[in-house]
Amino acid sequence: MKKRALFVGINYVGTGNQLKGCINDSNNMKTLLGSQGFTEVEQILEKDATTAGIMAGLERLVLNTVPGDVIVFHYSGHGSQLPSADEADGFEEIICPIDLDWIKKVITDKSLRDVFNKVPNGVNTTVILDCCHSGTMLNQTESLDTTKNLVAPTESDKTENSRYMKPPARVVNQLKTRSLVNWQTSKDVNASALLIAGCRANQISADAMIDGVPQGAATAALLKSITATPSISYRQLVTEMNDFMVLSKFAQRPELDGSSSLYDQKFIEPFSFTIPAAPTPAPINVSSVTNIVSSKPPNKMIIIGVAIIAIALLFILMH
Repeated sequence: MKKRALFVGINYVGTGNQLKGCINDSNNMKTLLGSQGFTEVEQILEKDATTAGIMAGLERLVLNTVPGDVIVFHYSGHGSQLPSADEADGFEEIICPIDLDWIKKVITDKSLRDVFNKVPNGVNTTVILDCCHSGTMLNQTESLDTTKNLVAPTESDKTENSRYMKPPARVVNQLKTRSLVNWQTSKDVNASALLIAGCRANQISADAMIDGVPQGAATAALLKSITATPSISYRQLVTEMNDFMVLSKFAQRPELDGSSSLYDQKFIEPFSFTIPAAPTPAPINVSSVTNIVSSKPPNKMIIIGVAIIAIALLFILMH
């Protein structure tokens, strides 16, 4: 059984979009998972967190996984939205690598889903995104309803320094008339992937000062809950993260996406039941297809001979 993790943290130092708490988040999550038995760990920080670098790390994360394994991807940095004709709400959610150019060097929700769709059913795949517009980032079909008995954010709630990077107007105008990605894929990611998003798709996430240390509000909330209850379930974890936001007066509301059958499983532990493999199409019988294709029409001479005999018999009967 493998327990493997990838941590990406970007503070965008020296740019106009600089943050303060993302590398702290990454280091804190690395320490936590190291104490939880994760022996295969990779961390990508700052200048190394390019589009190609992150995507290569993700491919290594999912490589050769088998049912019973546990993999985790934690991202702390900027998130954004781009216009897209493919999305029902008209926007594509993205995470922002250090070399983001908004068109070719960009990691979209569909990019992430395509990577995690390669993972076999039965692998506990946990994706944690502490960035703006992170909700629905795997385009899954189910979400935990955390609105019951939950106080809605008010105008006075804090956003602090948000983890939102605004796309240039030229990019927005360019993308309004075309799809960002041509995407077709199966829906296996719904079977065993769980997304813990720092906020909903239409919200921003805070880069805040918490307990005297710069960090993401979502990652800080997650760490507090797990430290208090190491065997916490996904449902309880995201519920407590939302409670933290309410009590701390943060406007964001964390989200849990994925199959509802997994919400009560233990956080970053192997699943307690077997998830059926995705159905595969019935194989095509190549030999029968070949026989059909290669079969020849009846010989012309045979057809002519049968016709002559029929005419002769008709002549005899008439005389």
